[in-house]
Amino acid sequence: MKLKKMESRTRRTVRISLIDGAFAQIYTSLSGIGSIFVTKFLVLLNAGPIHFGMLSALGQLSQVFQLLGSVIAKESDSRKKMVLIMAFLGRSLSFLFGFVSIVFFGKSTVIAFLVLFFVSNALQAMSANLWVAWISDMVPMGIRGRFFSMRSQLLLLVGLLTGYLFSFVIDLFDEAPGGFSSMVLDILNKPSFFNHENLNIAFIFIFSFAALMGIIGIYILSFQPEKKKNVDKDEILKMYFEPFKDKNFIRFLIYGLWWMTAVGIGAPFWQPFMIKTLKMSMVEIQIYGTISTFASLIALKPWGKFIDKFGNKTAMRIAILMGGINPLIWLFANQNSYRIIFVEAFLSGIMWAGAGIVATNFVLSIAPENKRGVYSGIYGALTGIAMMFSMILSSIVVPKPLQIFGLSLSGEQVLFGLTGIARWTTEIPITFIKEPRSKRFKEALFFFQEFAKVRIIQITQWFIKRK
Repeated sequence: MKLKKMESRTRRTVRISLIDGAFAQIYTSLSGIGSIFVTKFLVLLNAGPIHFGMLSALGQLSQVFQLLGSVIAKESDSRKKMVLIMAFLGRSLSFLFGFVSIVFFGKSTVIAFLVLFFVSNALQAMSANLWVAWISDMVPMGIRGRFFSMRSQLLLLVGLLTGYLFSFVIDLFDEAPGGFSSMVLDILNKPSFFNHENLNIAFIFIFSFAALMGIIGIYILSFQPEKKKNVDKDEILKMYFEPFKDKNFIRFLIYGLWWMTAVGIGAPFWQPFMIKTLKMSMVEIQIYGTISTFASLIALKPWGKFIDKFGNKTAMRIAILMGGINPLIWLFANQNSYRIIFVEAFLSGIMWAGAGIVATNFVLSIAPENKRGVYSGIYGALTGIAMMFSMILSSIVVPKPLQIFGLSLSGEQVLFGLTGIARWTTEIPITFIKEPRSKRFKEALFFFQEFAKVRIIQITQWFIKRK
């Protein structure tokens, strides 16, 4: 009877988490960290390289507030209430994003937006840290990899549909609307409302809609069950210093700092490079995202099964190898040959699908059961700071254009090449992490080898039967 009750609670948790996640993804796609709509809005506000660096850095700096989330929930037996309150406050601020260009003027407009964006994401980071510990209590370790892969698949699909719909809306107002939007405008006989001067009105609508969807998601999340946690009566300093006595966590933290520093090199410029240098429309950028999303969707389930079978460490080592290749493809992109990045989108989608699951699951697999929130908070905060510094440095010290191997590289492309090489070096620190359930890298390679043999035999037999 008790087992059935536990299974029922797990199923309910999974169902509610999927529905809540869908609404949260709409919010994030439109007004969260990494949103192309946020980047496009800053382009509209005439933001410079340092502002794009600040945008990316503030997103990471806000992760430091994960630690504060752990402090707030320290002496409570419930995480749920604080998750809901902080997420509500953070997402509600998005209602104000689009209005900054009406209230403020000049460069102060960009700064005002960045301040609002930072506060919003800081509150949500505190909420996210507690949510990770909450969901890890409710979903058993044995199915966690598959749960996160299934949830990620849904979120990717929702993000894809959201991105296309609202990219089309933005392109209708743009000076260079792109092929599809131009055709629609011609059919509508180019209504006067759809002009560049009204683009800010479109953003006010988009950011307000995002906030509304985010709040609906929080309401749905309020129905998710919770397992009461033990009240932590340790002193705050003791609580935060304890993980640093764990030698395996130190190894894990070194890997995380190394990886996030490498990923941060050139990170502020992926989207601005597409918009300003490659001159891609919003719909074209969504096509890039679609290819990446499609690759992620077909890769998530295999990644989830692979992680459950071989562990997070082995999966991440494969993701690192792929992650170094992706940025190098951007070295061959220019305004006349930008479609080459669509190849990178497919490879990148596969890679980040695995890395995304690992990012959530890895720290949970090595942390003590009653310390997951603290471990996760420290890891998220410190690695976020590391990535923030490499992004800020990238935006301040953009290299000069470079001629190499017959390629004419912009400063941004030089950074893309550097991040690819730096990512590969992360294979060094990850080697020393000990994960209880992880199997050796050689076993995974043998698995792939046998898998390939089976598929080759099956294909050969199919062709023989066809003849």
